[in-house]
Amino acid sequence: MSNNSSSLPKDLFDRLTLGVVRSLEKRPGVCDIQLKDISPAERHLVISWEQQNSCILPEDLKQFYLTSNGFHLEWNVRFEDQSVHLGHMEVNPIEKVVKLAGGRNTPNAPSLADVDYDTDDEVETNSVALSHGRKLPHFDIRSRVFELDPCEGYGKVCLVYNNAKQGTPAADSEIWFLDRSFHWHFIAESFSQYFRLMIMNLGLPLWHFALTDIGLPNHAQQWFYMYAPLQLDFDSQIVENDHESRKCSNSNMLEEFQNKIDVNKVFKGKTEKKSKVAASATSSRKKTLSKSTASGSSARAQSTTPSRFK
Repeated sequence: MSNNSSSLPKDLFDRLTLGVVRSLEKRPGVCDIQLKDISPAERHLVISWEQQNSCILPEDLKQFYLTSNGFHLEWNVRFEDQSVHLGHMEVNPIEKVVKLAGGRNTPNAPSLADVDYDTDDEVETNSVALSHGRKLPHFDIRSRVFELDPCEGYGKVCLVYNNAKQGTPAADSEIWFLDRSFHWHFIAESFSQYFRLMIMNLGLPLWHFALTDIGLPNHAQQWFYMYAPLQLDFDSQIVENDHESRKCSNSNMLEEFQNKIDVNKVFKGKTEKKSKVAASATSSRKKTLSKSTASGSSARAQSTTPSRFK
């Protein structure tokens, strides 16, 4: 393993990276582990970021930047006597945590905010259902979205503040993954959870897709089977649990909606008619059932009578 100039104690790096470097060094074929040793961010940079973007950094992310201004780890594998790049883990430094969907460069140029053209209630409801009961991020004023990791070009990991209001600092944030087709995928409730997931997945190619409904492509699965087979099962379990949570959430929402319905008001003037029709239908079914039972019993009796008694 090679590092840049030392700025943090080795034991602090081990705690920060959960010992992932030592774990990688023991794996067959792994070579050229490059972990950048990055100095802490100055406190005034963190405060300045919050003021400029009108957002309060979550405490775990703030402490991370005050410990190390970003994170960058890469590792290769030995393949046919060549060193091939494979793993990549990255968190942008505080000065590169930039807002997505800024203003237009020219009046006629489209922006990411133009993607959010679906604003009616029906589409919003469907969006909530499709994101495991969570409200989808937006590129317009409803959300504030900042890039945490460029993901080597196949997507972006974003720090998302939903329910943003103009003139009010945003406080509640989540971690989402934005793929290249501009579809959002929820990843973690906090930066600490996301950082642990990144370490546990070893920064393997396209690992973020293991936590989405899309799933990993076949070639990426092969690397997981080789270097993190148990983690692949764990990621699948996370997705399944999200689906179960969504089902429970939707069921509770449906039950709550039904409890709010006043049947007497909704069906006023029709309740008596419906009850009479229902009673009549029930009576008819009982009579038909009695006749069919009687005829069936008679037929069975005849069929079971010995031939000498006929």
